Amino acid sequence: MISPLFTTIVIVAGFIFIFMRYTSSKPDSGMKQFLARERRANNTLRQPLDDLAFVKVPLESVPAPDPAVNEKCASLIGELKQLSDKKIVNLTGISNTDLKLTYGAPNLPILSEYDQNFTNLCQILYNLGMEYKNAGFPDEAIAALNAGINVGTDLSRNYIDLAEMYAEKGLFVEIQRLINCAGNIRSITKNSTIRKLQEILDSHTSTVINLSDGEEVSGNPGNILPEDILDILETVPYTSDGQN
Repeated sequence: MISPLFTTIVIVAGFIFIFMRYTSSKPDSGMKQFLARERRANNTLRQPLDDLAFVKVPLESVPAPDPAVNEKCASLIGELKQLSDKKIVNLTGISNTDLKLTYGAPNLPILSEYDQNFTNLCQILYNLGMEYKNAGFPDEAIAALNAGINVGTDLSRNYIDLAEMYAEKGLFVEIQRLINCAGNIRSITKNSTIRKLQEILDSHTSTVINLSDGEEVSGNPGNILPEDILDILETVPYTSDGQN
C-alpha cells in the first residue's frame, strides 16, 4: 500500500515542477520593459537643461561666527562659500534612466555632479547646525538646520534634531511645520521621518498644556484628538526664530 505521506509529497512535487516550468517559460515582461526603456534612455540625445531648478546656497540665512570663537563652524561656513560657486540641483528620487530620458544620456555626468553638490550642501548645513548646538549656540543651530529644511534636505536627522530643539523651546507649531515640510521629501526616508516627527510632537502635546491666560486642559490627555491639539497649539504663544 502506498503511504498517504508519499502520495502527498509526489503531488506537491508535481505542482512545484509545473509551476517552475510555467514561470521559467513565461517571459519576464517587467524586466523586458525596463531593458527597453534603458536602451531608449541611452540613445536619447543631449537636451537643454533650462528647466532645472537650481538651488542657491543660503549664506544670508546662516550666521557666520568669528573664527576665533569657533574655528570648526567658521570652516564649515567656508565650505558653503566654496559651494556657492557651483551649480546645485536636488535630483533626489529621480532615477538615472528618467534623467537620461529627459535630458539625454550625455548630460548624466553633469547632472550627477549637480546632485552631489546638493548632497554636500545638505550635509554641510546639518554639520554646521550640530557644531553650533554642541558649542552652546542653540539659536544659530536652529538657523543652520532651518536653512537645510528650506533648501529641501532629505536628511532625516536634520528634521528630527531640529524638532527636538523646538520641543525644548516649546515651539510645537514649528514641529508641525517640519512635518508638513517632510511631506515633500522624495527619498525613501520620507515616511519614517514624518513618523518620528509626529512621535516627538505627540510626546510633548499629550500632557497638560498651559494656555497663555493660565487655563489648563485637564482630563485624560489620551482623549485629546489630533485636531484638538492643533487648535490648542494655535493659542500657545511662541517666539519665531527671528524673535529670539
